[in-house]
Amino acid sequence: MLLLLDIRTQARLSVEDVHELLRTSGQFDGQLPARSTLYRKLSGVGLKNERRLIEAIVRVCIPDAQRANTLREQAISLLHQAWSEDAEPDQPEPGAVPDDGGSLAELVRVQRELIDTQAQLTAALQTATEAEKESAKSRALVTTLLVLGALGRPAAGRVSTPSPDGPSYAVSGIELSRLRTRLAAAEAERDEAQQVARAAQHRLAEAENLLTAHGTGSTDPTGLSAPTATGPVEWPTTRTDPAGQAAPADTLRSSRQALPDTTAIEREVEQGEGVSSFEGHERVRSLEQDPELAEVLAEMLRLDPDGSRMGSVIDGAGRHLLDPAHTGRYLWSQLTKVEKTGLGTAVYHRMQRELGLPDGLHLDFMVAGHDVDMKFTRGSNWMFPPELQGGLCLVVRADDASGLWSIGLLRVRSELMNAGSNRDGKRTLSAQGREAIHWIHSNLSLPEHALRRLSADTVSSIFAKGSGQARTEELFLQAQLTPITTADLSAVTMQADGVKRAREARQRLAHRGVLVLNGTRPRDVEWAWGLGLPALEPSTWMSVRLTPAQPGHEGTPAIVLDDTPWCVAHPEDLEVPLPTAALA
Repeated sequence: MLLLLDIRTQARLSVEDVHELLRTSGQFDGQLPARSTLYRKLSGVGLKNERRLIEAIVRVCIPDAQRANTLREQAISLLHQAWSEDAEPDQPEPGAVPDDGGSLAELVRVQRELIDTQAQLTAALQTATEAEKESAKSRALVTTLLVLGALGRPAAGRVSTPSPDGPSYAVSGIELSRLRTRLAAAEAERDEAQQVARAAQHRLAEAENLLTAHGTGSTDPTGLSAPTATGPVEWPTTRTDPAGQAAPADTLRSSRQALPDTTAIEREVEQGEGVSSFEGHERVRSLEQDPELAEVLAEMLRLDPDGSRMGSVIDGAGRHLLDPAHTGRYLWSQLTKVEKTGLGTAVYHRMQRELGLPDGLHLDFMVAGHDVDMKFTRGSNWMFPPELQGGLCLVVRADDASGLWSIGLLRVRSELMNAGSNRDGKRTLSAQGREAIHWIHSNLSLPEHALRRLSADTVSSIFAKGSGQARTEELFLQAQLTPITTADLSAVTMQADGVKRAREARQRLAHRGVLVLNGTRPRDVEWAWGLGLPALEPSTWMSVRLTPAQPGHEGTPAIVLDDTPWCVAHPEDLEVPLPTAALA
């Protein structure tokens, strides 16, 4: 099993690649094992009885015939050794083993079990990772075709045909059903592989406990398990991953598999701030050298092409910690030190839920079948622990004072870090490291909140009012033509029913000619459009003072209330009460 794993690793072939090569080679005459069966066989389940399969895998993975024959003979020799151990268990020679009550024989048995279990765990973890990749690919394909099908399907139950204007993207029910079946099979294989890995880990722990109970000085007689650290993990002092080299071979996708289309990524890089065309091409070439990074980057762009989902995630995490309805806070700077520390964790949890990212095997979550970590900062740099060396990391930065946020992807390497570290060994990115970030979205705007845009004096005058209703009315008077969110209302009222206070303000301010509009009311949206105001988003409020249109208002956008045209008032216009039509 380990020999086959080493052969696949050197050939950079996944289980899916091997299955496809076996199918196209025609060596099994229609009796090729299913992909799920191949997963189990390569994990060591029943592999000793599959000599034909082993020889076929060696042939398709090794193009050099002479080397393939050598490895095939080595595999057959290992099979014979396995059969011999099963048929003739080792017996101690007479007089060679002292009378120890059988403890030595038990120790040998446990050590062999530990060796087998460690090998099974290694293969099971590899299988689980590859099965997760296949599941992610199938899920992405189904989602994409569902979206394209919804856009291109002319009517329910009908399949569109190509038109002269371009291809049709409608998907037939049969094709969609087939894709969903493929997705279900991939997820079942992934779950089964993860169960095998968990079972192997459990058996490994039991075997190690038995060895410890028998007084052995080491629980790793084979050298197969990971080394046990005697102190804190440290960054390597020498470079272990030369520039331009791809990620370790055992974690790369097949070199025969096409990389994601990087055209859109290249275009975004070239259009980025301060990035030349040459630098853009260099970054795209670096993606081609790191297929894992390219796949994660493409998947993040697919999940959130315009950045609106991540912007909402970051804003929601901040609002959750601010808790404006109970505290009246509206700026991140008002958070306590402990709360500021938890902002990154809140972003991580909301990001995972919003984008539907599964838990990672070792890092925060899986993206496109790859383990990815996430680091957040309100400043300009991030802290990376030494154990993240070589891994992929999504770096997020956001600041409500500037109203901007960014997210990028980085392969963490020691040569990209500053020399100094804190007491935990964490280091920050150097200037070279910041240049190595592949930005997915850079310097996008966080959702607007009126209280952040108003001056400190204006906000103070609003909060100086004695009641939540009075503060709400003052907000609408002071922040006219400014979108007001439910978070603004919660902070001003310090009540859970901030929206109710806004509805009451609509009635109370009408006598001063102030119209309070709500983006959830279709008529209010039409009025905002008719007055030439900014578009109203759902659950967003906006106030504007109106006046009857006079001869001096020619050409000004207006709406009709009670058969009278009304337009946005100038500062010098007198206050005129709104008609009852504006209050309905």
